[in-house]
Amino acid sequence: MISKYFLAFLLALTLHLSIIALFVLSIPTDDPVAIKQKKQPVIIEATILDESVVTAKAQQLKQQQERKKRQQQKQQQEYKQKLAQEQRQLQQLKQQRLQVEKAAKKQAQEEQKKLQALKQKLALEKKKQQQIKKQRQAEEKKRAEEKKRKAEAARIAEVKRKQAKAKQDAARREAEKQKKIATEKRQKALAEKLRLEAARQVEQNKIRAENARIAAKASADATALIKRKITQSWNRPGSVPKNLKCKIRIGLIASGDVMSVVIVDSSGNPLFDDSAVRAVRKASPLPVPKDSNVFNRFRSFNLEFSPDK
Repeated sequence: MISKYFLAFLLALTLHLSIIALFVLSIPTDDPVAIKQKKQPVIIEATILDESVVTAKAQQLKQQQERKKRQQQKQQQEYKQKLAQEQRQLQQLKQQRLQVEKAAKKQAQEEQKKLQALKQKLALEKKKQQQIKKQRQAEEKKRAEEKKRKAEAARIAEVKRKQAKAKQDAARREAEKQKKIATEKRQKALAEKLRLEAARQVEQNKIRAENARIAAKASADATALIKRKITQSWNRPGSVPKNLKCKIRIGLIASGDVMSVVIVDSSGNPLFDDSAVRAVRKASPLPVPKDSNVFNRFRSFNLEFSPDK
């Protein structure tokens, strides 16, 4: 990039120097004084002419010389201006060249920095790729070792599985044998248990029947005693006819004390019914069985009250 701009600068400089050289060569080098002195012999030779003509001619020559002098001064001024302009342009070109060189140098430095950064990046990338390659190789090695380990573990597991299966088969056969023996034992034990259970059931039925008989007798005895005590506690009203009866629900506690008395089936005679209720309360506590199982029947029971029978 520097070579390209520098060549353009040299071409422009050569062109300007050529123009300056042409201006220098085109400027007349004759001195006005020398010219005037050179023309004088012509005037001297014309002495035979009229004085006015000579004067006019001299004036004309003088004007020509002045015009030529002004033209030379103008050309010199233009030359100076052009030279100053060329110098300014040359200075501008020099400044531009310096700026271009500075920019090119800066750009070259930036390019160098970018190149250095790119080199560093490439070096890091290369190092990273090497690390990745090493890591991949290590992982492949690890996977191969893991595959080998798993294959060995699978082989050992298969051997153990077969051994375990053989043990399980043996254990299963032994278990089936023991199960068969146990089943036979259970069947024998169950048969014996059923036999004993049947015998015990027969015995219990006998016991329950006896207990029921005893309880029924105790209950009947207790009912008879309760009826007797209530009848003994009853006072017949004067206007109540004979052979009346009513059904009473009596609530007792374990001591035989009466907790409640309710007529559930009236005799049709309120006086008789009220006298029956009073007789029950008067007879409290009633004689109840000592056996709790029998007494449970008398916690709340119905009693037919018929004192005339």
